[in-house]
Amino acid sequence: MTRLEELLPLLAQLADVDGETKTLADLAVADGRSQFHLQRIFSAEVGESPLQFSRRIRLQRAAAALLVTHKSVLEIALDAGFDTPEGFSRAFSALFSQSPSKFRKQQRATFNYFVRQYQLHLSVANRAAPCVGLYRASTTNQSKPNIKGANMSYEITKKTVDEVAFLYMRSSVKPEEIATALANSLVPVFQFATAQGIPFAGYPTARYVSFGPGLVIIEAGMPVAGAAAGEGEILLGSLVGGEIVSTIHKGPYDSLNEGHAAIQQWMIENNLESGGAPWEVYITDPGEVPDPAEWLTEIIHPLK
Repeated sequence: MTRLEELLPLLAQLADVDGETKTLADLAVADGRSQFHLQRIFSAEVGESPLQFSRRIRLQRAAAALLVTHKSVLEIALDAGFDTPEGFSRAFSALFSQSPSKFRKQQRATFNYFVRQYQLHLSVANRAAPCVGLYRASTTNQSKPNIKGANMSYEITKKTVDEVAFLYMRSSVKPEEIATALANSLVPVFQFATAQGIPFAGYPTARYVSFGPGLVIIEAGMPVAGAAAGEGEILLGSLVGGEIVSTIHKGPYDSLNEGHAAIQQWMIENNLESGGAPWEVYITDPGEVPDPAEWLTEIIHPLK
C-alpha cells in the first residue's frame, strides 16, 4: 500500500464536512500517527497540511453555496464549520481576496444568467474540491504492482455530445509526471473559476493533445458554462462536440491505459477514425471514495 492509499480514509473523513472542524490532535489520534508525522507525510502527498486542506475545501464549497443558494452568510459560515461570521469572512477574504458578501454580489450578477447550471455547479464544487490535485495520482507500490482493475471488460458506447467551453492549462511533461502536471493545472484552474464565479459544467478533465514516448502534452482543467475568460496561463478553449466513443473505467488511474486501448481496438473493429485528442473525465473524487478500485473515470475519444 502506498502512502497515498494509507491517507485516503483520512482524506475522505476531512472531505465529509458537516459543520464540524477537527484539530490536528484529533486527526492524529484517528490516524494512529503522531501529529508531527501525520503533518509531514500528509503535506508531502497532498501538497498542503491537513488543516489547510480542510479549510480550503470548506471555503471553496462555501463560495459555491454563496452563488447557488439563498442561505445567509451566517448560515453558510456555520455550515462551513466557522463559529462566527467574522472568522468566516477573514478566512474567505484570505483565499478569495474579497469578503463573502462582496463575492456574492459581484459574481452572482453574472452567474444568474446560467440558472440551469446551479445544481451541477454545486455538485462539482462539493465533490471535486477535496482532491482536485490528486487526479491521476498513482496508487501503485513500485515494488509490488497494483493489479486491481487490470484486465477489466469495458462497455463501449458511441454517442453525440455538445461542445462545451473548457478552462485549462497546458503542459508538456514526461509520462511519469502526468499526475504532477494535472495537480499543477487543476488546482489553479479550479480556484480561478471558483473565485471568478464561473459555473462548472462538468468534472475535472484532462485532454491528451500529444502522447509520445518522450513527452506528453496535456490540457487539464474544468468544463465551464457562460461567458468565461482565461487569464495568464489559464486559457479558454472547448471540448469538441459531435460523435464520440466513450467508456467508463472503474479502478485506479494506473490502469487507465487499458480503457484507451479498448476504445482504440473497438474503433478499428468498427472502421472508425479518430477525430482529435482524447480526454478523461474524473468522475469520482479520491477524497470522497477511499478505495481506488471504486474510482470511476470516463474516457472519451472524438470521432472523425
